[in-house]
Amino acid sequence: MDSNQDSKAGRRTGKPARTPALTRGDAPPEVRPRTYINRSQMHRGTGVRGTRPSHLGYRDGGTRRRNNVPHRLSRELDERIVELQALFDVSRALNSSLQLKNILDTLLLTPMGKMMIGKGVVLLARGEKRFVIETLKGIPRTHIGQELEIDLAQPTTQFLHELEGEPWAALLAKLGLRLIVPILSNSRCLGIMVYSNKSNEQNYAPNDLEYLNSLANLAATAVENALAYQQRDEANRRLDKKNQALNTLFEISNELNSAQLEVDKIVNVLAYALMGELMVQRCLIFTKEDGELSLRVNKGFRGEAEVNAFQDEGFKNRLKQISQPILTGKLVEDDLRGILQSHGVMLILPMLHQNAVRGLVLLGEKITKADFLDDDVEFSSTLCNAAVISLENARLFQETLEKQKLEEELAIAREIQQRLLPKEAPLLGDFELAALNIPTRQVGGDYYDYFPIDNDRYLITIADVSGKGVPAALLMSNLQATLHAMTTTDVPFEAIVFRINNFVYSNTTLDKFITAFFAIFDRKNGAITTISAGHNPPYLFHADGSFETLQEGGLLMGMFPNAPYKSETRQLQSGDWVVMYTDGVSEAMSVDNEEFGEKRIEAIVRANLNNTPAGMVDVIAGAVKEHTTGAPQSDDITLVVLRCNCK
Repeated sequence: MDSNQDSKAGRRTGKPARTPALTRGDAPPEVRPRTYINRSQMHRGTGVRGTRPSHLGYRDGGTRRRNNVPHRLSRELDERIVELQALFDVSRALNSSLQLKNILDTLLLTPMGKMMIGKGVVLLARGEKRFVIETLKGIPRTHIGQELEIDLAQPTTQFLHELEGEPWAALLAKLGLRLIVPILSNSRCLGIMVYSNKSNEQNYAPNDLEYLNSLANLAATAVENALAYQQRDEANRRLDKKNQALNTLFEISNELNSAQLEVDKIVNVLAYALMGELMVQRCLIFTKEDGELSLRVNKGFRGEAEVNAFQDEGFKNRLKQISQPILTGKLVEDDLRGILQSHGVMLILPMLHQNAVRGLVLLGEKITKADFLDDDVEFSSTLCNAAVISLENARLFQETLEKQKLEEELAIAREIQQRLLPKEAPLLGDFELAALNIPTRQVGGDYYDYFPIDNDRYLITIADVSGKGVPAALLMSNLQATLHAMTTTDVPFEAIVFRINNFVYSNTTLDKFITAFFAIFDRKNGAITTISAGHNPPYLFHADGSFETLQEGGLLMGMFPNAPYKSETRQLQSGDWVVMYTDGVSEAMSVDNEEFGEKRIEAIVRANLNNTPAGMVDVIAGAVKEHTTGAPQSDDITLVVLRCNCK
């Protein structure tokens, strides 16, 4: 059987014909080439995938139309696969980065390249109804950072002409934009993509809008993650900046505290610290002293007009009213703002201590011409408040030194004053004398004295100088010296007091005066001659408890020149007491503002007629102390007591 027969036989039996084995020298059978489909030759929109050889068996057009449907579906499926693959690639690119700028650029440029769109912007929500242009293409870059108030109750993909009456939509339309696509995450609008028309003037097809919505949905997670990363990164940067500021403040505070509590060193450290940290070249520092501002530091303001302007009292008085850090451009007072800005002052920083302004710092503009940020103002204010604590410490230290020095001087003055007073009472035979002085301060204006005029006569005096403290003590010492100098045996008693009055008048001002009581006591005959110069009348108590007051005399000393004085003489009997005191006793106030009063003095003396003079003084002083328990001593307390023990 030949080969043809074998072939026929194979077709009859339905089994493939067996290829005869080739022997050496036989020629190989003919192989017919197979025709493959060339997809590059597919005709768009026809369903025909290219030309086929005539021997493939297409004999009429009806067969071609029947086969067109699956071909079109295949093509659409291929296009969908390509689109999904592109979205997958974009999604992978978006989620591969946490840099918001890269994500937004990819989100903006990908559809613009695919659809040949000429203009586009991406806005992100930065608050309620507040959207900011973050990136753009085809529009001037000056619009980056521009804020728009956009109210999207139900964000959807829509065209701008559908939003008539919305100012933001009109603004975007004016830039040549047409379509908005919201970026949504959990029904929350993270941002908006806005595009212009296509460059080929074709309208957006439904599949274009579907693609943009799919892209926005895919980008939402990436944008949300990037925003969270950006917030965390910004928080970390702020934290790092705060740490750096705290370290700087700590270092500067140490430097301020090591300024040896000297005001000039402290303000200079503050000036250089502010100028270095904020990069400014001009600085003024005022400190408040006794309620007035004093210019302590001037760095960079050299013009005579500038210096005169800052030293003007009217300017400083207006400056004192500022109690909060403020940029000069925000000052309400036009005149003050104009003066400061004309001299280049950009920032005012009050130095506060316990909510009180202790000084002010004025800073010029930065070297970089940049504005002062909120962080700059906060850092500077904190530094100024740290410096004012050092200034307060320096002030308190200086006050402590001065007080310590004054106390040392007062201690010396008290010692001198105490030496001016009698150390002990003289022995007067049948008479006893005792005295007490308790100054309200280290030195006082009360004075008592007794000294001999001759062998039998003694001058006894008690006086109260107006005022307290050092001035009163100086006048008291002057009185003591004058009294000792003028009291002689050949000068009448009234003349001595007359001269003392004129001397005090000539050497004091109108607000200075002295009340005094003078007595010349003769221990031989028991006579006592007295003159009261406006002083509290002393008591003359008798043994039976009755008393009288010694009031004869004249005006208080130092008020009028040549004032006359009259004396009176009494004969002391056995058991008589002469009790002299200053108003620090009678006017001693209790916590209830009740005076000790003369009635208490009279009752105490009457109850202690059998006591000793020293005991009498102690009892009266103790009663005054008990009466004023809980209240500060308001005046000097002085007592002089004389008792007659004659038989």
